[in-house]
Amino acid sequence: MRASLTAEQQASGAASAELVRAELEKVRAKGGSGEYGSFAQERIAAALARLGCGEEHGVFISNGHYSVHTGVVCVSGRVTKDELTTEVHGAYVEPQPGTGPCVENRGGH
Repeated sequence: MRASLTAEQQASGAASAELVRAELEKVRAKGGSGEYGSFAQERIAAALARLGCGEEHGVFISNGHYSVHTGVVCVSGRVTKDELTTEVHGAYVEPQPGTGPCVENRGGH
């Protein structure tokens, strides 16, 4: 389950998502994707770091997927040679352990 967002939080998240998208477009524009069209995690992390996003923001990157917690909302998506997606959503009540608040728990109870 994800936390629900107010209209104000959704708007704030949309503004953050635009900033994230712009930085990740720069990664794609430089090219150099690897296996399966994904970019090195270090390159994605560096793009997010330029926005001031680091471990304290629950940044998680894996196989072209990324997520960032802005302190209010999550901005998640996928960045590969062929696609760039962004999604604004609430933090997960029970996120995947070790990934930050924005990654869905794939385990079971």
